[in-house]
Amino acid sequence: MTEEELKVYLAAAAAGIDYNAPLSEHRAADVVRRLEPAGAGWRALDLGCGNGRLLMRLCETFGIAGDGVERDVAEGERARQRAAERGLSTRVTFHSDDAAGWRRPAELVLNVGAGHIWGDAGQALAALRRLTAPGGKALFADGFYRTAPDGRVREVFGELPDLPSLARAAVDAGFRPLHIAESTVAEWDDFESDWRAGIERLGTPAARSFADQRRDEYLSGYRGVVGFGWLILTPS
Repeated sequence: MTEEELKVYLAAAAAGIDYNAPLSEHRAADVVRRLEPAGAGWRALDLGCGNGRLLMRLCETFGIAGDGVERDVAEGERARQRAAERGLSTRVTFHSDDAAGWRRPAELVLNVGAGHIWGDAGQALAALRRLTAPGGKALFADGFYRTAPDGRVREVFGELPDLPSLARAAVDAGFRPLHIAESTVAEWDDFESDWRAGIERLGTPAARSFADQRRDEYLSGYRGVVGFGWLILTPS
């Protein structure tokens, strides 16, 4: 598979999902509720924001402004289009930049499934701590191992912590955890199915073969092994 073919498949998959994470509507609403600003003038910052849906939902719910930072130019453009459609263009700004270079703190800082921007979870949490204003809140959501992975799963996902280690990394970075949860297997099943559906819609034999490979990797490999944790944090 060429790099260009992979880009086409990943773009097709992203176009078919609301959130690029195992995130149900119920959990999205709960996360937004828990991130409610504690005062006036709060601003949100989503680092590695993808299509920007969670950031827009947060800003829309609480009537606040925010910045989304996404290196993928196409994703950033889709986010701008959605913001315009929802009347949020003057409130939410999307930047086509590398989130690792962002330096302006905010009161609400989000990083969902994009800890790899800085390296591992510990490095990501340290970066988020520097960008979370005093008294603010941060949402860090990323993968972890629920059970010991086999060689094939480890080859795909690399070295991941378990959930207790993820929480300890947050504390070591200078946060206090306010809420810790993990996506359910049902959320994973829906996410994986919806992700593959975008590729299936391409309708080519090669696309179907790619979708088949992903389905096998999930069902026979990382289903129930790789978890996805949701940590809502505040600076200590």
